[in-house]
Amino acid sequence: MPQKKEALRQIRTGILSRGLSLAKASIKASRMAAQGILTDRPIWLGQVESLIAELGQLKGTAMKVGQTLSMYGEHLLPKEVNELLKTLQSNSPPLHWDAILPILEKQLGADKLSELEIEPTPVASASIGQVHRARIKATGEVLAVKVQYPGVDSAVETDLKLLKFILNVSDLVPRGPRFDQVFEEIRVMFHQEINYERELEYAQMFYRLLKDDERYIVPKPYERYCTRKILTTAFIEGVSADSSQAQALPLERRNQLGLSFLHLYLRELFEIRQMQTDPHLGNYRIHISPDGHDRLVLFDFGAVRDVPTEFLKSYALLVEGGIYEQARLVEKGGRRLGLLQPQDTLELVKDYVDLCFLLTEPFKNSVYDWGASDLPKRVAAKVSRIAVSYKLRAPPRELVFLDRKLGGVFIFLSVLKCKMDGRPAVEAALKSYLKDQPDRFLPDPE
Repeated sequence: MPQKKEALRQIRTGILSRGLSLAKASIKASRMAAQGILTDRPIWLGQVESLIAELGQLKGTAMKVGQTLSMYGEHLLPKEVNELLKTLQSNSPPLHWDAILPILEKQLGADKLSELEIEPTPVASASIGQVHRARIKATGEVLAVKVQYPGVDSAVETDLKLLKFILNVSDLVPRGPRFDQVFEEIRVMFHQEINYERELEYAQMFYRLLKDDERYIVPKPYERYCTRKILTTAFIEGVSADSSQAQALPLERRNQLGLSFLHLYLRELFEIRQMQTDPHLGNYRIHISPDGHDRLVLFDFGAVRDVPTEFLKSYALLVEGGIYEQARLVEKGGRRLGLLQPQDTLELVKDYVDLCFLLTEPFKNSVYDWGASDLPKRVAAKVSRIAVSYKLRAPPRELVFLDRKLGGVFIFLSVLKCKMDGRPAVEAALKSYLKDQPDRFLPDPE
């Protein structure tokens, strides 16, 4: 397990200081490519580790890029690189208590702050804030207090431009339209996540919707100790999906956790119509129970996005057509979403349909071996071939965040090494949704 990093005394918030830091990383990445370091694995990994450490020091958008890439990198990047990127999810350097305490004093005020005993050493640190364990003195209730770092919203655009350049010249990630889409989604997601008042509303909503479902734990929000820069909930213990404790669980229990994760995705999509779109492993924990009734702990509702009604009608056609291999439904859904145009060749249409069939592969077999599957690599190869052969058009933004969430589902189940049949869950959710959509086959408007 990685060692906890030494606390930072401050975060570089000025545009100049952050720009110089990222420029230094950029020069280092350029040298990696120019000198052919990628062929010398020990030196290459050392350079990558240095680059990732720089992202952790900067926090904010720079670190969010690393976290997001770690999610995609589970199947697209060298294992050693992705292991380093994953440290940004749960083991990045925290900010020293001397820099956190003034934020708490300003945001909560003396009276509310005096009601709490807050541990100076954080239990977790991430890109936007860090979490401290606390106790309400009067009741003994144990809380998790998330404190937003100062100035993380001050250099978003500069960070993103420089980081795109760094990753391009270092050849660490595949280039192309999806690369640009990831960065655009990071931009949107970051601006949402820095608003803790918005996150509180969604945390309250998911707590209310799932509090009676024994498969999940949503930490109870404590509105009294919440502000735009502070978010406080009940403190819940848990382990990550890739921890030794979770990996040691019997297959049956890992399968049940995987099925619970899949059910949550389907409910968010087809029923709640609100989706948590930042599904990296750091946003979930597993509460292991001695009686075998393990539960998923859901953290971080800062990246919740609406699923628009009209979009979902078209997207459901893709899902239905994909799992039943009905090319007509896939084509219709693709045209409604603007992914296919009237001038497209039959070859392009066939490629698009085949891609949708491929994406729904896990739901066509009685038992799917998620841990052994190379599906993401085959999908990436298919997309790359299409991108080379045809001029791609931008997909709806909703499709981008759903793509990210579905990728997160695959990664969670593959990390748990699930071997299970997910088709009944998808069919049941789809059937429940479609029974209320009698107009889904109506002709498209001219």
